[in-house]
Amino acid sequence: MSVVEIGLEEIELVFRWRLLQSLRMGYATGLAERIAATGVDLHELEHLIGRGCSRATAYRILRP
Repeated sequence: MSVVEIGLEEIELVFRWRLLQSLRMGYATGLAERIAATGVDLHELEHLIGRGCSRATAYRILRP
């Protein structure tokens, strides 16, 4: 396995983890995929939701 293949594999694993976390927070699949693909801070997203922000508003605040 080449270094490039290992790098791509790691990127895919991170994407899947971020997707799973987004789904667990209650986001619909389409938005969860966008969150997973971006640099949105998942901990901050969870914090905003925990403080009463709607999921949609929390995403709008943090999206790049």
